[in-house]
Amino acid sequence: MSTEHPVAVIRSLGAEDVIVSWPDLDVGLRAVSVTVMGAPTGAWVFYRPEESEDATLPDGLAAAVHIAADGRLTRFTGLTARHASGSTRHGLWLTASNLPNPDDQGAWRESQQVTVLQPNGRARAITVEGVTAFVLDHGGSARVVVHDGAPETKGVARGGRNYIYSYIVISLGEQLPDEIRVSARDAEHFNDQDLLTAMETAAPRSPGRPPAHALVPWAWVRLTEADKEAAVMSVLREFEHLADYWHGADGSVGPLVRGLANPLVEVDGEWPHTRVDVSFTHPHYPQGRLRRSIRVYDDAGRIRPAMYASIHLMEDLDTMAPPSTDQAHNGVLNI
Repeated sequence: MSTEHPVAVIRSLGAEDVIVSWPDLDVGLRAVSVTVMGAPTGAWVFYRPEESEDATLPDGLAAAVHIAADGRLTRFTGLTARHASGSTRHGLWLTASNLPNPDDQGAWRESQQVTVLQPNGRARAITVEGVTAFVLDHGGSARVVVHDGAPETKGVARGGRNYIYSYIVISLGEQLPDEIRVSARDAEHFNDQDLLTAMETAAPRSPGRPPAHALVPWAWVRLTEADKEAAVMSVLREFEHLADYWHGADGSVGPLVRGLANPLVEVDGEWPHTRVDVSFTHPHYPQGRLRRSIRVYDDAGRIRPAMYASIHLMEDLDTMAPPSTDQAHNGVLNI
């Protein structure tokens, strides 16, 4: 299964590899994150639009593909539920909301609507008592894991807080019920480590001999000139205040990261190969400039939001050693 391309290779003992693909799957005009999950019925690929706080960018569409062992594909597009809890023999479990406020005790006990996408192409809406954390299907047993109320809160240094979660595990039968309720009589309790262990055990295993890479590119999307301009401007805005990013209560102004100076933000290339180059001087390479290049579009021409890209640059410079200056070319060191 590829997370970069819309393609999967099905391998069966004693048979030739079978390649299946879905290059025309509609996930909208925004780049997506990809999650691959295994299940007794086959494999699920879930596409979720990348997040952005920029209202000028077009929204993306959540979508999913189920790949059966015989190569049969089942597609789901235009999904409103964008949070995947996992997959079982019943299907792919999706919820529409994030976790509640940790301080809102009642919200963690309320019933939640869950959508289960089924391999036959249908979608089931079920009610789950509590907030779903994960679903597991391993060792012949399917289970749904829900949060056992709001997390326990513990204070840490500098006024921060740590959250400690506990979970209740409910076993599922072969048939998916319309409602799942927590019963103290048959429920199993998990802590964070228990859940991590269960997830690692149930995770799909990589083949001993990976299949040969089958490159099947996405079909190109069509962007309007207005969408292209919005995409570029969104990245430019993310980096427009590098030299005066931080403002202190005393009126002082500081750059994004100590030592950064003389920033320059430039646009290079046409859609779909457009990139924004962010360069600046820095003590790590005093005789030249450091540069980070941001792709504006993905391989299908969809818009890649640059949300928090400036903060990611700061974190890389603060916590990771930049590349050796020996790798600089023509006075520029790419990071």
